[in-house]
Amino acid sequence: MYLKKELSWWDCSAIIVGIIIGTGIFSIFPKLIAEKNISTGMILLAWFAGGIFAWFGAMCYAELSSLFPHAGGDYTFLHKAYSLKGENLVSFLFGWSQIIVIRPASIVILALIFGKEMQIVFPNFSGMIWNPPFVFGLALLIVTTLINILGISAGKHTQNVMTVIKIGILLFLIVNGLIKSFSMDVASNLQPFFLPENKNLWSVFPGFISAIVLVMWVYGGWNEAAYVAEEVRNPHRDIPKALFVGIFSVMILYLGINYVFIVHFSPAVMAKSYSPASDLMGMWYSEKGRVIMSSIIMISAAGAVNGLIMTGGRMIYGIAKSTESLFSLSKLHPRFKTPVMPLGVNFVLALILIVISKGDSDFVDSLGFYTAGVYWYFFALVVITLIIIRTKLTNVEIPYKVPFYPLSPIVFLIVSGILIWGAFDYKPFETLVGISLLTVGIPLYYLMHFNRPENSLHLDNVEELMMMDVEDRRKNLADRRQNKVDRRKQNLGREAASDYKESSPEES
Repeated sequence: MYLKKELSWWDCSAIIVGIIIGTGIFSIFPKLIAEKNISTGMILLAWFAGGIFAWFGAMCYAELSSLFPHAGGDYTFLHKAYSLKGENLVSFLFGWSQIIVIRPASIVILALIFGKEMQIVFPNFSGMIWNPPFVFGLALLIVTTLINILGISAGKHTQNVMTVIKIGILLFLIVNGLIKSFSMDVASNLQPFFLPENKNLWSVFPGFISAIVLVMWVYGGWNEAAYVAEEVRNPHRDIPKALFVGIFSVMILYLGINYVFIVHFSPAVMAKSYSPASDLMGMWYSEKGRVIMSSIIMISAAGAVNGLIMTGGRMIYGIAKSTESLFSLSKLHPRFKTPVMPLGVNFVLALILIVISKGDSDFVDSLGFYTAGVYWYFFALVVITLIIIRTKLTNVEIPYKVPFYPLSPIVFLIVSGILIWGAFDYKPFETLVGISLLTVGIPLYYLMHFNRPENSLHLDNVEELMMMDVEDRRKNLADRRQNKVDRRKQNLGREAASDYKESSPEES
């Protein structure tokens, strides 16, 4: 039994855009970037550079997804590359950090934000409920998990609708903001555009780098399409296209909305605002505008949660499929063909975290700081995997190749190093705790004996591994075709039997 190949490039783009555009752009991140005391031009340049860096990384993932179009994303790439002499410690540590902390924390943060905003939108209803952020957030977890259990079609249609709504909302804010700016004197808010007064490029460079670190947080989620590669109809063509369209669409929207923030407020005012988006709507439509913005944030958070649950289930499914002791978790639902047990594990871990939090998003948010450096460490390892595989593959045709190789992966690795350093610089204690959580997985790995068979493949014979993947794809395709033929024969048999029964009384 296989996952259904029902995802088009647009579906994958909707997953990427829906997860990237969570709540960060509507909340505190524009403020944090404005606090870096850099010029308006450098703020916009940071958002542009963040999109380019995300695209460089995404293209590396696109090539790896074309080589290994399986569920699991990062885990699959690390498992294929770093399983040496029967050991798969690297991929295990990635799975450990993702399943136990990173993925549940990302989902619960957004779910609690959804609950808080819903409390603002429906104050009378919320007054009748104990701990509204907790209750509404839990309800969102339950509903989105059930939607994704009901089939990839249900999950993707939900994601597509919510992503279109997000894009429409941002376009409305941008267009409305630009129209209103025509009657304003925006020149003063745009100054200084190049360099702040009495400062040179070297003095503002650290602030610019810090701004890029924050921007990359808001671009988080660009790699999520790799987790559903097994369900994409044509992964060699559709995943690169989805990544290109998705990331550049987000970049244009981010540049547009930040330009609107700047011309209406100026960076100095943005630095004092917790949410420039809410203040902008409040300025346009008074208090009703703030309530509308809460509705927007609520929808955006719900779309991101749905996307993270969809891809998170596939990640756990990919781990279970390649781990003998967890293989039973990889069984698909007989009717819906979805990884129901991995989705259930995803839900249970998020449920535990939301119960521990008691509806306090600050507690869960801190977990994001604990694991940020760890996450970028694995991003770097995945891109290094691509470079190593390129040196090993001499006689195998690569379905999709990274543009501007080797510049793209090298630039991305430099950015990854900066982001790992940025995590240490911004939250040193939390980052060290995150590394400690990661190292806990090392003794656990050996305790659980998650070892591959002795004849396991690794980078020294990656070409053989590639040919095995090709043969697996051919076998899967042949099996699917044979199943279709068998079903047609069964249907023809039923029709013939039905015709025989209908004609029998007449003949007698």
